[in-house]
Amino acid sequence: MIKAFCEQTDLNDQQILSYFTRPRRTVNHRVISGIRTGRYFPGVAASTEEELAQFKTRWPRLSVSKGKIREIEELIAKSREAMISAIQSYNNPRVSFRSEIFVVLSMIAWTYLLHAYYRKQNISYYYYSIKDGVYVVEKTAAGQLKLWDLAKCLREQQCPLDDATKANLDFILNLRHEVEHRSTGNIDQKVASKLQATALNFNTTLAKLFGSEYRIDTEFGVAIQMASFAQDQAKALYGNADILPTIEGVIDDYDRGVPDDIYRDVRYAFKIVFVEQACNREGQADQVVTFVRAGTETADSIQRVLVREKEKPKYKPSSIVKEMRRAGFHRFSLHHHTELWKRYDAKNPKNGYGVLLSDSQWYFYENWLELVKHELEAAGDQYRNARIA
Repeated sequence: MIKAFCEQTDLNDQQILSYFTRPRRTVNHRVISGIRTGRYFPGVAASTEEELAQFKTRWPRLSVSKGKIREIEELIAKSREAMISAIQSYNNPRVSFRSEIFVVLSMIAWTYLLHAYYRKQNISYYYYSIKDGVYVVEKTAAGQLKLWDLAKCLREQQCPLDDATKANLDFILNLRHEVEHRSTGNIDQKVASKLQATALNFNTTLAKLFGSEYRIDTEFGVAIQMASFAQDQAKALYGNADILPTIEGVIDDYDRGVPDDIYRDVRYAFKIVFVEQACNREGQADQVVTFVRAGTETADSIQRVLVREKEKPKYKPSSIVKEMRRAGFHRFSLHHHTELWKRYDAKNPKNGYGVLLSDSQWYFYENWLELVKHELEAAGDQYRNARIA
């Protein structure tokens, strides 16, 4: 192939060398010169023009010819391409199904990545069973080895991922089960921080396990925001996403079950806070991202903002009644509460007064509790008469 490059192209020795060397497989530049002059391998015929063209087309995927290393390289290449495609799809302004596409493609990327790791460690990553003391390998309908899915890869004791990264991927897996083959509404803003963490974790893990030359962050720059909005507009944009209540309930349920230390970990959910800031130093206006030192008052304030969103207090109708009676409105009943929520259409998710959770029951948020209290106070003594037994 090197002879074909020498005879059929105008590339110099250094340029030809770039096709055959890499950090894990180096070739001395003198070899190229020796092949060109016939000092090395004089009896080897040059590849044809068709073979050379095919090599150049496939070259990005050809680092080694065969064996275990080649298998690992192919898995890594597929893994990188899947995650790059996931990110590109999510960032495409013409794609409205972005979160769902990202979830599916990122799961494929992580599965290939962990397969590559297990192959490197000589760990068999296929399913098998033991029958009568004999290992029986499970196969697909086409007769291929049935390889581990992502959930199985994460459960293995040899899995190289930390707990926060595993929790993030477990969230993605659970979300995939809910969004698969069904309508979801607009879930983008609800899950954006988790998806961001998934991509960043992938890049870090890829470099850690196989080398920094495989990182994908060099493929992307800082995204340009095409919307400029004030604080009230931001609340409307990010707070009123049209998401199906059942999906929102699944997401909230999962977050409630995550330990606080993992919830606050950027490897579980990478959250961004927009801070209105006046620039008072030269050059500061050019900064897209400002880093805040940990332990400072600003950092502590931001942390409180991020953690506060984890859990909104939720109330069943009976709890609302108890709270109102505790506040002195002893004649307030479930019947009165039903009249109120029907009047305000409070069980309409778009109004933001509550959510339908996975137990198929409606839970009201604290803003509804405050509205009910305001209504009862406005009614004077109507609900303050003698205590009902």
